Amino acid sequence: MKKNYVFGIDLGTTYSCIAYVDDYEKPVVLANSYAENTTPSVVYFASGNNIIVGKEAKANADVDKERVIQFIKRKMGKSNDTVVVDDKTYHAPEVSSYILKKLVLDANDKLRQLGVLQNGEDVKDVVITCPAYFGMSEREATKTAGVLAGLNVLDIINEPTAAAISYGASNAGKNENVLVYDLGGGTFDITVMNINNGKVTAICTDGDDTLGGKNWDEQLINYIAEKYEEEYGEDLTEDADAMAELGLDVEDWKKSLSNLNEVTIKIKGDAGRYTEKLSRDKYNEITKPLLNKTKNLLDKVLKTAEKQGYPLSSISKILLVGGSTKMPQVTEMIERDYKVKPSLQEPDEAVAKGAAIYAGNRRAWMDFLDKESRMTGKTVEQLEEENIISGQMSTKFSAMSSGAFIEISNVLSKTYGVEVINPVTKANEISNIIFANSPLPVSNEKMYSTATAGQTGVEIKIYETNSMENTIPMEGRKPITVITMTFNTRLPADTPFSIIFSFDNSGLLHIVAEEKHSHSRLDTTFNVSNSMSDQDISMALKNMSDATIS
Repeated sequence: MKKNYVFGIDLGTTYSCIAYVDDYEKPVVLANSYAENTTPSVVYFASGNNIIVGKEAKANADVDKERVIQFIKRKMGKSNDTVVVDDKTYHAPEVSSYILKKLVLDANDKLRQLGVLQNGEDVKDVVITCPAYFGMSEREATKTAGVLAGLNVLDIINEPTAAAISYGASNAGKNENVLVYDLGGGTFDITVMNINNGKVTAICTDGDDTLGGKNWDEQLINYIAEKYEEEYGEDLTEDADAMAELGLDVEDWKKSLSNLNEVTIKIKGDAGRYTEKLSRDKYNEITKPLLNKTKNLLDKVLKTAEKQGYPLSSISKILLVGGSTKMPQVTEMIERDYKVKPSLQEPDEAVAKGAAIYAGNRRAWMDFLDKESRMTGKTVEQLEEENIISGQMSTKFSAMSSGAFIEISNVLSKTYGVEVINPVTKANEISNIIFANSPLPVSNEKMYSTATAGQTGVEIKIYETNSMENTIPMEGRKPITVITMTFNTRLPADTPFSIIFSFDNSGLLHIVAEEKHSHSRLDTTFNVSNSMSDQDISMALKNMSDATIS
């Protein structure tokens, strides 16, 4: 191996992509076994241990749909993250691990053909991207998927940030504010950020992890089903074969309408065949409510950015990322409503390329810190913390290395709080401590009090929401984790009790709690409650080792 290569992976809802930085310092996407740069994020449990991923898996969606899993990204990190195939339960990270494994297997083959990898050498070190709007559980699930695929996950970074890195790499030396409008197959993110000579600073972010190109497909499916019922008086949705075929066709029609003004749609149901000439204008009318959803979120982000000193007039570039931004309606809406001409930033590849650039920089940085650690006797963690404060280490690194230090400064995408009892109503509610779009690192303290006399401890239930209010009702919400704190002694009622939430640059939560009577203290780092148990992970690893993936 000529050098220690590292890789960036865009693990998408509908399509995934892998890239690396070649010997000429150019980010390159690695084509799959079909010579295509993106691979459908579809898994087909064909038979026994035979698992098919990608194009062929997608082709089987209409003939063996019970064994085909699509859009698994929407289940990542959720409380109900499982799918069942042939009475066997799979968690979302395990299904995603097969997608990652397929990307890696194809990349290995391609790199051996190029002479980059030798026999016995494999893709190992990766950075995987996720939507900026993903919370802690979703990010941890993404990392688990990488581990199950046998990868060394160097980092999980936001998709818009990766796209900004890709853009910044080809526009080095500029200091500009950009807005990344990232509409993928299943998720939507908007992030305003500043790019300044290798430093990417997020200003604010928002999004919807259930909005993407899939919804545009569903809207068109619903329209066709309604037209079919008008013509034949029968419910097309009850025809499983017709619906499976339609599910594949609508994506092709959608893509065609990005280049053509009209397509012919045909669908055969039990009652007969339905045909219609569908114009782009009619398609835009059908899907307008979805486009308006993205516009509403865009308006919200722009208002937040303006409050922080970044009005629309200060944004020099709107970057369109994600395959669904190829739809002309997106560009037309932005030009019409915001008087800005957006730029398609390699919508299918920018995220993977940016992740690859960051991965190479991250690996070089860690190697540099390791050498500094051996020279100074300080730990890598100490050196990283000192660098955050002084920046001297990154300056030294940039001077010694071939590339500049890439520094990412993010914002929180969610709001975090704890469950408390309202002193007036006595109802349980959530008291928020740190809010979405707070620049990282961030820390905040709030004071509470014990609820009853003789209390011996407390359960600190931590919640992750989208709220910007100080307190919100429970409304059936579930905590992302529960931490039990035991007091040194029984406490009087209304004993003052402080909780400090601190997030570091990577978004890792640190919690300090102290009661002010006997000074019992809790000092811990947050661990996400993984939906996969140790037993689940062991079984998933065995399934991976037994599987034949193609």
